[in-house]
Amino acid sequence: MSDPSLSADALLEWNDATASIWRSLATSQPEMLGVPCDIYNCKSVGQLLQHIVAAELRYAERLQGLQATDYSKIPYGSAKEIFATHERALEMLRGLLADAAVDWDEEIEFGTLTAGRRRATRKVVFQHALLHGVRHYAQLATLVRQHGYKTAPMDFLIMVSKPVE
Repeated sequence: MSDPSLSADALLEWNDATASIWRSLATSQPEMLGVPCDIYNCKSVGQLLQHIVAAELRYAERLQGLQATDYSKIPYGSAKEIFATHERALEMLRGLLADAAVDWDEEIEFGTLTAGRRRATRKVVFQHALLHGVRHYAQLATLVRQHGYKTAPMDFLIMVSKPVE
């Protein structure tokens, strides 16, 4: 009997594929970064993208036992800056997946911006780092479409399935 659960590698790849779509959109249409935004207290699309990649980076750092980078140090003036942060985070997360010594059931303590100090297993923090952006990317897709931008399909099923010939 096969296991229907989503692997950490598959989740990481979906996250990266989705970020790739947004990187392409923001690179080809840089003015989109300035579109006004009211999602998660962000004033612009660029700021919401910063929030998404900042969460990835800050949780990856926490998982490695490092101090979380201050938000003010995470740039969002261009697609290149924003997605360099994403790449840095994914490099750290891939490194953790490759490390057989990581105890994924170990609980770690961390601070959040809105919910104070929390505690969760490394596994939960890892999954949150990759799933957190999903809801924001969906919100963002609606917002930019309302401003006349076209987005590509980002559903997991569409990204991993094959067209029928």
